[in-house]
Amino acid sequence: MNSPLKMLGRMSLAARVWLVIVIVVVGLLALTVMSAADSRRLQMEARERSLGDQVASATALMQSFADRADAGEFSQDEAKKRAFAAVSAMRWNDGAGYVYVFDSGLTMRMHPIMPQRVGKSIRDEADSTGKYMYRDMLAADRRDGHGLTEYMWPMPGSKGDKLKITYTSWFKPWDLHVAAGAYFVDIDAEFRHMLIGSLLRALLVALLVIGVVWESMRSIRLSIGGEPSHALAMAGRIAGGDLRHDEAQYVPPTGSLMDALLRMRGKLTEIVGKVQEGAQAVTSAAQEISRGNDDLSHRTQEQASSLEETASSMEEMTATVKQSAGHASQANQLAVAMRAQAERGGDVAARASTAMEAIQQASAQISDIVSLIDEIAFQTNLLALNAAVEAAHAGEQGHGFAVVAGEVRHLAQRSARAAKDIKALINDSVEKVQAGSVLVDESGRALRGIIGSVKSVSDIMNELAAASQEQSAGIDQVNRAVTQMDEVTQQNAALVEEAAAAAHAMQEQANLLHAQMGYFRLEAAPESRSQRVRSPARKAASSQPPQEPAMRPLAVAGEWSEF
Repeated sequence: MNSPLKMLGRMSLAARVWLVIVIVVVGLLALTVMSAADSRRLQMEARERSLGDQVASATALMQSFADRADAGEFSQDEAKKRAFAAVSAMRWNDGAGYVYVFDSGLTMRMHPIMPQRVGKSIRDEADSTGKYMYRDMLAADRRDGHGLTEYMWPMPGSKGDKLKITYTSWFKPWDLHVAAGAYFVDIDAEFRHMLIGSLLRALLVALLVIGVVWESMRSIRLSIGGEPSHALAMAGRIAGGDLRHDEAQYVPPTGSLMDALLRMRGKLTEIVGKVQEGAQAVTSAAQEISRGNDDLSHRTQEQASSLEETASSMEEMTATVKQSAGHASQANQLAVAMRAQAERGGDVAARASTAMEAIQQASAQISDIVSLIDEIAFQTNLLALNAAVEAAHAGEQGHGFAVVAGEVRHLAQRSARAAKDIKALINDSVEKVQAGSVLVDESGRALRGIIGSVKSVSDIMNELAAASQEQSAGIDQVNRAVTQMDEVTQQNAALVEEAAAAAHAMQEQANLLHAQMGYFRLEAAPESRSQRVRSPARKAASSQPPQEPAMRPLAVAGEWSEF
């Protein structure tokens, strides 16, 4: 079931304006009728108060007579007679208004206009509608002490019954009911006259309102350029991101709201299309930059790890080279000491060779002496043999001489054998001395070779020690350079990570911008344009072969450096 608000929302501007006009006119009419009815009500209340005041005056007058009777001034009957006379004299409205009295037995006790009804019962009297008005008056007085009763009753000077009101009050000291009635035909006539005049004035105001509203509606339609619902629907589509053109081409008046909305939609379509293209391009570039930064960060981290390992290896190599340089220095010192020992050994070998030559010469001399002794022993043996021969020729005289010659010969033979043995020993010693001399010469030559080698080794060790020192110094410099490279690489890695984070943030912002721009719906052209934007970048990226990381610029301390 549709609600009134939804039905009102589907109404056109003209229908709404007419509805407003009808509501205004009906409201004016209702206000006019209500004002007239309120005025009549006030007049009726005034009339009722006037009747009440008259009845209250009559009751007060009757109370004064009752008080005088109670005071003994006269009897109760006399008091009633005087009170009725005084009350009957009360008139107003040019004599049309009067007061009458009846008792609780519904018997008329006093009536200034119709004295023939006095003393008669009014219980069964009813108006033209069958209403027993006196019974209702009695019931109202008994219930509240006073009351107001409406009924139909003939009006003097007019035809037919007219509506009449009667105000009654119960005077309990005498058990009487004081009543005063009045017609309100004049009030109804004034009500009708005022109602007609008010309706005419309301009709004039309504016509004026209709004219003003109609002119305002025409001005509003011209300023809007169509139905407000159309403008609202277009603004809602634009606010909802739908920038597509309507199927029904409508040309609003120039300068109207619809014309401004159409121009705004066209401009927004152009701007959003360009922003979507730019957002797509920025997204693609941000993705490429993000991937490149991720790759660069990974490679930089690998390079930092390699440089860290290289620095550690260089530190170990530096320690090893320093140790090698120390060993080379010790080896150089040992080579120098060995060279000195070898030189001293060479000198000893030279002196030994000289001594062996001297021994060889002495052995040769001894050999000559032994040969001489051998020759002497041989000559002595020959002489002893000759002496023995001569002693044998001499006979007994030469016996002693023969004995001596035999002893001499025996000594000569022993000398010859000793000389022979000595000669053999001397020859053996000479041979051994010669062999020793040869060995000493060979040792001398070997020692001289060793001395030369030791000199060469010493020179090489000197050069090696110097080279080791230079190598140690160079490796120290390389180690410091590698350490600096490691520090720079660590800084570069941190900067690359920051660049990667910035690239990721830019990609997220680009994606967010693209998503926000995706809120607007165009004529499906931005997608093809974005594909044309993405395709060159992808083609360029796919056409380039993967390259090793080379001299990439990195931001260091706010500037750019290379590594």
